[in-house]
Amino acid sequence: MSSRLKIGVAGAVHSNMPGDDLGVIAAVARQMRQFSERFDFDLAVWDKPIRSEEDGEAVRRFMDGENADFTLLVNASLPFGRVVLPLSRMRSRLGFWSFPEPTRDGVLQLNSFCGVNLMGSLISHYAGRAGFPGKWFYGHPDSPLFTERFLVTLRALRAVKAIGEMRIGQVGGLANGFENMYFDERDLVRKFGTYIQTRHSVEEIVARAMEIPDAEAEAEIERQKSEARACGVPAGQLEKSARIFLAFKNFAAENRYDALAVSCWPRFQEVYGIAVCGAMSRLNEDGIIAVCEADIFSTVCMAAMKAMTGGKPALNDLVAFDESDNSLNLWHCGVAPKSWADENGVAWERHFNIGRYEGEKWIGDGVVADMQFKPGRVTVVSMGGSFDRLFLLTGDVMKDKKGFDGSSGWVNNVKVNGRSVDIPTLIDTIVTGGVNHHYSSSYGDLANEWNEFAAWTGIDVFDPIPYKPYLQAR
Repeated sequence: MSSRLKIGVAGAVHSNMPGDDLGVIAAVARQMRQFSERFDFDLAVWDKPIRSEEDGEAVRRFMDGENADFTLLVNASLPFGRVVLPLSRMRSRLGFWSFPEPTRDGVLQLNSFCGVNLMGSLISHYAGRAGFPGKWFYGHPDSPLFTERFLVTLRALRAVKAIGEMRIGQVGGLANGFENMYFDERDLVRKFGTYIQTRHSVEEIVARAMEIPDAEAEAEIERQKSEARACGVPAGQLEKSARIFLAFKNFAAENRYDALAVSCWPRFQEVYGIAVCGAMSRLNEDGIIAVCEADIFSTVCMAAMKAMTGGKPALNDLVAFDESDNSLNLWHCGVAPKSWADENGVAWERHFNIGRYEGEKWIGDGVVADMQFKPGRVTVVSMGGSFDRLFLLTGDVMKDKKGFDGSSGWVNNVKVNGRSVDIPTLIDTIVTGGVNHHYSSSYGDLANEWNEFAAWTGIDVFDPIPYKPYLQAR
């Protein structure tokens, strides 16, 4: 899955403005070439000033031919308004860029911002594109305001592109009882263009696991042991987990899948006698997105987070609250990548929920990645509906506050879409808002990136629903 963007740059001018608008365009082109190397994107530069509607049409054809993902219209001076009409038909998304006036009095030199004002309103009111998303930029490329806005756009559009290019393999069906995560794959294709295959079975993966050569399985077992601080799993269970991991990895490579949505229970236990949490943890660490309970919404969100940060996202449930410090606990059985672990690292342990009692002794079936999350800022999202509703939370994983067995961490400084919330308001927002119970999580504060992602793709981001003691209907 490639999420490398191509950014287009084209400059528009007005012959009656006395300022050095051509010099502005040349300087911008030079600096954007430096940015393309620094921030890892490709660049398509139209090297002639746009003066007419015909010039705008030529730029449209050029950017479409270059497969530009995002085009910056440099309003070096106040352009002729109709130049934007053909640009509004580009396949590329569009940004409008203006610059400070070189003087504060005397003859107006560029009238650049007025050009951005004109372009945005012209598209909305004349071109029949009311609500057409076009992002404004202001300032020279090395200014903090431009850089901040441009980097947010880069990360958001990398996520949009990555989801459009990704291939998802769903193994088994949606977990029974999790109909809240039911989806129509046609919605996914219409929304993002994502490829998905839903016809794979658990038995297919188990058959692959049983065919793994013994030497390959043994080498994988040793690798797993070397990564962990401890291993409390019987040899037979660890071998099955290693085989499942290798089977998943080979299956993903053979089918060119970037992500696997896995029906992790109960069929794996029925067919192979093992929970696959540990194997999925290792897939996530290896860069193959692996999501529990065949949840496609979280698969999409985790792919977006990976594209935004280059990091390794995780899947969590929100399981507990502590009103004494206004914190919540993120947890799942043990599928987080080991890079999420604090300084104590990861331990491979027997599953604590899936298994049976023999007398008074618990016998867990399968391997979990047992860890406490490392401290740091995290972003947590949950998507639903027809891929058109997004819950967005940020907070800080707390240091030295022990969580639950499995993969777990306590989070404070909680905000929902940028607004601080207490626990009752958080609960009201989640339950009244009908938020899905799976939360895709990533280290880093991605609130800006997710809001821009939502704006480009037509997704509604939840605002907090203030707590009330009565029933609220959304």
